Amino acid sequence: MVSKTKLYSKLDLLETQLKESLVPHLINTANGNNDLVFCVKQFNPFAQLKNQTDAVMEELIEVGSQILSLREKLGEPSDGTIAERICWYCREWSKAKNYHSVSGIDLAKRFLLEIENQ
Repeated sequence: MVSKTKLYSKLDLLETQLKESLVPHLINTANGNNDLVFCVKQFNPFAQLKNQTDAVMEELIEVGSQILSLREKLGEPSDGTIAERICWYCREWSKAKNYHSVSGIDLAKRFLLEIENQ
């Protein structure tokens, strides 16, 4: 059985990796370069965007899923973590009546502020 110390080390590494990869991606979006940043297969309700999902965000969602799984295994709460919030922002973007009504740029700015205030 893997020791909790090893699991916590892996969790710390994954959380650092997620943040270090996510922040520059969100900054790029906040600067107006990627309004579809939250368009990922898992949360994309728009058929016309089927082939326009954000590949980087897809990878970050996968890292986030690993983090959430480790947190559950360790009995650690996930509420408010970047891994949990990344999914929330993707779901929030996907709730729009059309993909132009909720700006990925505005959501990215909000997410950056949230991360900065943690």
